[in-house]
Amino acid sequence: MIDLILTEEQKMFRETVRKFGETEVKPIIEELEAEEEFPWPIIKKLGQIGVLGVTIPTEYGGIGGGTVDIVIVMEEGGRASIPIPLTHLGSCRDISQFGNEEQKRRYLPPLATGEMICAFAQTEPGAGSDAVAMKTLAVLEGDHYLLNGAKCFITNAEVAGLFVLVAKTSKEKGAAGISAFIIERNSPGLSIGKKENKMGLHLSPTCEVILENCKVPKGNLLIAEGDAFKKLMDSFNAERCGNAALCLGMAQSAFERALLYAQEREAFGQPIGRFQGIQWIIADMAVMLSAGRLLVYQAAYKMDRGLRAIKDVAMAKLFANEMSQKIINDAMQIHGGYGYMRDYQVERLYRDTRGLAFGGGTPQILRNRIAYEIFKGW
Repeated sequence: MIDLILTEEQKMFRETVRKFGETEVKPIIEELEAEEEFPWPIIKKLGQIGVLGVTIPTEYGGIGGGTVDIVIVMEEGGRASIPIPLTHLGSCRDISQFGNEEQKRRYLPPLATGEMICAFAQTEPGAGSDAVAMKTLAVLEGDHYLLNGAKCFITNAEVAGLFVLVAKTSKEKGAAGISAFIIERNSPGLSIGKKENKMGLHLSPTCEVILENCKVPKGNLLIAEGDAFKKLMDSFNAERCGNAALCLGMAQSAFERALLYAQEREAFGQPIGRFQGIQWIIADMAVMLSAGRLLVYQAAYKMDRGLRAIKDVAMAKLFANEMSQKIINDAMQIHGGYGYMRDYQVERLYRDTRGLAFGGGTPQILRNRIAYEIFKGW
């Protein structure tokens, strides 16, 4: 069914990413995981095959893809544990959509090749789901802004050369007083705080970003106050699709591992896959995967055609977040005690997928959004 909505170019792109994962990442993923270092060699290769520039127009070195292309990349990334920086893709999309010509020509080419990674900085210690409560303030002084505040849980902040950072330019206007900036890593007054010791996603460092009279040129204002919050939230839907696709890919990987193990592992004189209890678990996995894939691709397909997809995106991410946790947990159960050991890699998928339910909207926030869309006008 999914192949019916993909172009031939998208199918070829999917095969390219899948082959890269099978040959370049799977054989060394446990070694990379043990090192817990940002995998720059892999990142550079991702730039070479077009993955990092998937949301960047061709005239700036990218491949000009849409939300469906993000979903393809992230699903294959999750399936093969390719450390694709989703927030980089989202930030590149923001600059591509909202940046002026000078900003695009200056920043997009090195972002497309992986010469530089971009991070998205919005979350604060007291402003996660309630983004309007952020306290980071930007004050215009002549030809530059001075920013003060702190961001937390910023993905890839440790290695980012560029940040798309959200701050208030007016404290009194609420959401209407929020703006977005492009900030270079070496900007005076910007520093990177502690690296968080996370349960999973060890190849994606998460850190604080601290702004102390951080000086940013006026020309680096990406979106001015007034409609910045709405534009960013609309753009955020593409990243939510990517998050859902990453969960989908991880769940697919767990399913494949569980199926293989059930066919090979013997108990009571036969493969455990012969037992109805195991077969039912595998069958439920297959149903959930198919449902999740349809939800995710439908949401991405509608976004690429300019159709209203807020509810579709929220449903896709909600289902994929919870579905992936269920499938991976069941895959671990099929593996028995071995599933708890690192040799079989299911436990890593379990740790990694759990964190994806926080970024981009929690299941609770998503349920609120879905309900709002259903009851709207009542």
